[in-house]
Amino acid sequence: MPNYPVSNDILAVITNSGSTNMPGSTLSINTDGSGSLIYRKGAQEQRFQRYVDKTFAAGTFESSQLANLLAQIQDVSTIPNHNCVKSVSFGSTTTITYQGKNSGDLSCLSNADAKIFLDLRDLVLQKIYALASGQ
Repeated sequence: MPNYPVSNDILAVITNSGSTNMPGSTLSINTDGSGSLIYRKGAQEQRFQRYVDKTFAAGTFESSQLANLLAQIQDVSTIPNHNCVKSVSFGSTTTITYQGKNSGDLSCLSNADAKIFLDLRDLVLQKIYALASGQ
């Protein structure tokens, strides 16, 4: 696995558990909008060979918007974990780690949850993670 520069300026880490059809991954977002995406392929290295680790230049991600939302939330462990129903083949769990605390599964949030949590979910899943993974 390639070695990537470690930043002392990591803003947050987004973790996706992966599924039957996709390896798990860890996306580190730095305060300058740079980051790195590392896939966890395990014993499925051959099967998941098309998933390649990536690094991203400063300004790639909307880090100021992410930092603003995270500062408002403060403790991401208050984001609930609803354990929603998911596809066996495609279902995965996506969490965010900020200031040493982990959120519940962002993909299971619903309109009944706080708007700030939904704003974070939309930013992470629809913009940041989608951009990083090429989805």
